[in-house]
Amino acid sequence: ETCKVLGLMDIKVLAAGSIFLGDIREPITGTKDGPKALNWGIPFTLRPKTLRFDYRVEAPVSHTRIRQDGFSKASTVAGSDYCTAVLYLQKRHEDAQGNITAQRVGTVVMRYGRSTNGWVDGATYEINYGDITGKPFYDKATMGLRSTDYARNSKGQSVIIRETGWANANETPTHITLQFSSSHGGAYVGTPGNTFWIDNVGLVY
Repeated sequence: ETCKVLGLMDIKVLAAGSIFLGDIREPITGTKDGPKALNWGIPFTLRPKTLRFDYRVEAPVSHTRIRQDGFSKASTVAGSDYCTAVLYLQKRHEDAQGNITAQRVGTVVMRYGRSTNGWVDGATYEINYGDITGKPFYDKATMGLRSTDYARNSKGQSVIIRETGWANANETPTHITLQFSSSHGGAYVGTPGNTFWIDNVGLVY
């Protein structure tokens, strides 16, 4: 997309489509401040069994992606693109200085790298509670503990959520994060044409 920075100049950036639980502090006045403007997750104290939704994917066949941040020349990034659905249940704690740490309570990460033949209705995925590092499906790159997402603390400051460990499997969360994204690889990385449709999102108890 093309956007104007501080009303002075137009820049062209690659922005993957994304839907998430949380909010964005606007206006965003530069490409470096984008992730910090996001407030990931909402308060949540239940323990659902599964995540369910309808989806459709259109994924061009390509073994590389593009990085374009608006200031440097567009470059090629190795690796095929895919759409993602990510749900984390976290037990968060804020200290006196406003730092936020979290234990991971529940995890769902799904990847979609091929186009579907129309809509897939009622796709249902188990929420895996507790430490999943020993499970056969565990992928550290997409399911491992994170310290890259931001949340707004009680002081109104945007701080990194630092996941410090895995909670017990019977723990109750304090927050839920849920994101559907048309590409992976971080800010300004993706594949033009990758499209991810989502509908009828729900939690099953």
